[in-house]
Amino acid sequence: MEKFFNDYLRIKSTDLFQFAVLNPQIAILSYLKVGEKMASQPQKIKNALQDLLERLLELQKSFVKDITQDNGYIDMKYSNKDQKFKEDIFINNPMMIFSRKFYETISQWMLDTLDSLDEIEPFLKNSARFFLKQYIDLMSPDNFPFLNPIVLKETFDTAGENFQKGLKMLMEDMKNGSITTNDRSQFKIGRDIAATHGKVIFQNNLIELIQYSSSTPKVFAVPILFIPPWINKFYILDLKPESSFIKWIVDKGFTVFMISWVNPDKRYKNKGFEDYLRDGLLASLEKISDVTKAKSIHTIGYCVGGTLISSLLAYLANPLCEKHARIKNISATLLTTLLDFERAGDMSIFMAESYLEAINSQMKEKGILGGNILYNTFSALKAKDMIWRYFVNSYMLGKKPEAHEILFWNSDPTNLTSAMQTFLATDLYKNNLLKTGMLKMFGVPINLKLVETPLYMISMKKDHLVPWQATFDGMRLFSGDIRFVLGGSGHVAGVVNHPNKDKYCYWINQKKTATAEEWFASATEMAGSWWNDWLEWIKPMAGPLMDSFKIIDFIRDAPGIYVNNQTPEKL
Repeated sequence: MEKFFNDYLRIKSTDLFQFAVLNPQIAILSYLKVGEKMASQPQKIKNALQDLLERLLELQKSFVKDITQDNGYIDMKYSNKDQKFKEDIFINNPMMIFSRKFYETISQWMLDTLDSLDEIEPFLKNSARFFLKQYIDLMSPDNFPFLNPIVLKETFDTAGENFQKGLKMLMEDMKNGSITTNDRSQFKIGRDIAATHGKVIFQNNLIELIQYSSSTPKVFAVPILFIPPWINKFYILDLKPESSFIKWIVDKGFTVFMISWVNPDKRYKNKGFEDYLRDGLLASLEKISDVTKAKSIHTIGYCVGGTLISSLLAYLANPLCEKHARIKNISATLLTTLLDFERAGDMSIFMAESYLEAINSQMKEKGILGGNILYNTFSALKAKDMIWRYFVNSYMLGKKPEAHEILFWNSDPTNLTSAMQTFLATDLYKNNLLKTGMLKMFGVPINLKLVETPLYMISMKKDHLVPWQATFDGMRLFSGDIRFVLGGSGHVAGVVNHPNKDKYCYWINQKKTATAEEWFASATEMAGSWWNDWLEWIKPMAGPLMDSFKIIDFIRDAPGIYVNNQTPEKL
C-alpha cells in the first residue's frame, strides 16, 4: 500500500488532467442553474415527486413479483460450502436484482424530470443532461464490487487476486494518461492494418500522399482521393483486409489516393484550416492531376475531412477565387460530416468557456492540444462503453483488454495544432460561420449555396459525435444534386461496414422534406451495407475503363512515416 501512494504521488498533475478530462466545475454550474429554474417552477417539482413515488411503488410490486415463487416465499439456492460460489447465486440475489431495478427507475426519472423543465436555454439543458448521463453511468451497480455479481464471483474464486492485478493496471493507465481499451501488441501498422499495397508519391511538411497499387488490369478513368480527419490516423479506412474500405474500392477497379496527415508538434502551432486546405487538399489534387492526367477527381471526406472538401468546393465555386483550371471535382462524398453546427450534439459541451480557457492555457505552453486529451474527451462522450466497461474489466476483474482493430485505431490519436483547435472551436462550433456564410478562405467568402457538385452524404443513426439530424441540416446548405443516406450504428462502426459482414442496414429517401424527422418517417430501410449503394451512385461518374496506372516515381512504401508519428528533420 505504501508503494501505491508513492507511485501515485509521482504521477504528474498534467497526466491526471488527461486521465480525468471532465470538468466538475461545469457540471456543478449546470446543476445550480437548472436548480434555479426548478425552484421557479414549484408545480413541476410537485409533479416530479409524485411521479417518483408512483414509479417506486411500481418498482416495489415488480420486485416482489420477480423474487417470489407462486407460493409467496423467496427460494434461494446456495451451493455446498465446499464448493466455490456459482455466478447465478449472486445474480439471483434479491440485493442484486433490486439494485439494478432501483438504479434503472431513478435514472430514467431524473432524465425525464430534466426534460420536462420549461424555459431553459438549449445549451444549458444539453449540458445538464450530458453531465447527468455521466453521473448515471458512474453510479451503475456494475461499477461497485459488492453490487456486481461477476466481480464478486471473481473475487471469491481468486481470493482477491483480481484487485491486485487491477491496481497495477490502474497505476499504469494513470501514468499513461488514459484507460487502456485494447491490446496494442497484437497489431502493427503496415503489417496487420494499413496494409493495402501502395507507395508514398508526394510529401510536404503537412501530408504524405499515398497512391494504392491497382489490383485489376483495367481501372476507371476518374481517380478517387480520400481526405481523412486530422484528429485521427487515416487507417480507419484501411483496417484489416476483410474490413478495409480502401482495399474494397481498389478491388472494384478504382485508382485510389489517400492523404496521411502529419501528427503535429509545437513547430506546427500556427498551422490552421487554410494551411490544411492549401498544403493538404489542394496540393494532393494537383499532384494526382499530374500523375494521372485526369481532369476530374472524386473526393471522399470523413468527418472534418468532409468539412475541408465542402469548404474547397465553395471556394472554387466563388468567382473571386484564383482559378485552378486543372481541378474540377465532379463528385464529393461526405462521411458523417458536420456543416451546420447548431445541433452539434454532446461535443458542443466541450466548447464551454471554462473548457476552452483550460485548453488555451495548455496550448500556450505546448502549441498543441495533446492527442490523449482528445482521446479521453471522445471516450467521455460514450463513457458507458469506452470508460466504465474497461474500468470494471481491468481494475476490478484484473483482465487485460483483448485486441480489436477499431479500438487499436481509436487509441492511436493525433495532436491538434493551436491554430486548428481555435478555428474548430470558435469559428465552426461556437459561431457556426460555415452556415452563416461569414467564413473566408484566402480572403474569399465560403458560400455552400454556390456548390453544384453532385454529393453523396452518409450519416449514422447512432452517431454520438456527429448527430445525423445535424448533417441533414447541413445538406440543406447546398443547392446541387444530393443523395442523403442514413446508415446503421455509430460514427465509426457504421462507416466501416464491409458488405461481406452484412452487419448494419441503411435508409434511403429521395423525397425532399422539411425536417430530418420527416425524412426518416418516410424513408425505406435497405438491407446490407451502404457501400454497395455508394458504388452504384458513383459508377456512372467513374469514366471509361483504361489500363491501370503504374506507380513509377515514389518516395517510400505505404503507409509511410507520418502514420507512425515520424517527421523528417528536413523536407
